[in-house]
Amino acid sequence: MPKGKSTNDLRRRSGNRKSRDNFLIVVEGQETEYNYFNALKQDLKLSTTDIRIVSASGGDPLKIIDKTCSLVQENKLETEKGNQLLFDRVFCVFDDDNKIEKFKQALFKAQENNFVCITSVPCFEFWFLLHYAYTTAPFANYKELCPRLEVEMKKAGVLKARQSYDKSDITLYQKLQPNLGNALTNAVKLEQNHPNEDSCSNPSTKVHILVQKLQDQKEFK
Repeated sequence: MPKGKSTNDLRRRSGNRKSRDNFLIVVEGQETEYNYFNALKQDLKLSTTDIRIVSASGGDPLKIIDKTCSLVQENKLETEKGNQLLFDRVFCVFDDDNKIEKFKQALFKAQENNFVCITSVPCFEFWFLLHYAYTTAPFANYKELCPRLEVEMKKAGVLKARQSYDKSDITLYQKLQPNLGNALTNAVKLEQNHPNEDSCSNPSTKVHILVQKLQDQKEFK
């Protein structure tokens, strides 16, 4: 009797194209993080990887985890109907938003659900700063970090002398991409200097982990 098709068989693409993991990436806002990861996805040309990027439309970190739980449950139901492929990896991208208790609650709830938290403290823009400079100096919030980011971007020629950083700039990824290697190196270095940190250290970021996971998909790792 012929065996039924396994899940892996159903997911395998035609010809020699191998199947890769299916990602759900839930981001905090509708602009900066959403635009960045969409541009990265397009740049990597992961044609056989299903990467769904969803904006949680703001809110505190706990609401982002709740939104992710809803999306995962919906995905399971649609998978049972044969309408979708099950998400292999689930990532939640958010910063501390100066709401430390909800931030910690979000980390705990994400762990319970096997979600990977891609956090940044104090904000996502710290990841951008690491493209141009390595620093362990803490920042109180986005408003304190932004001037430093603008200085570094102007020194690199990415911003003009009188130009300000724009969170909604849809070309941010393209502007930052030439220095992506620096950001990855600096983020790993920072992580190694805080081996026991719990994602709450200021400054810190986990964005490099997600970037590397996506890059690994391109390399079939």
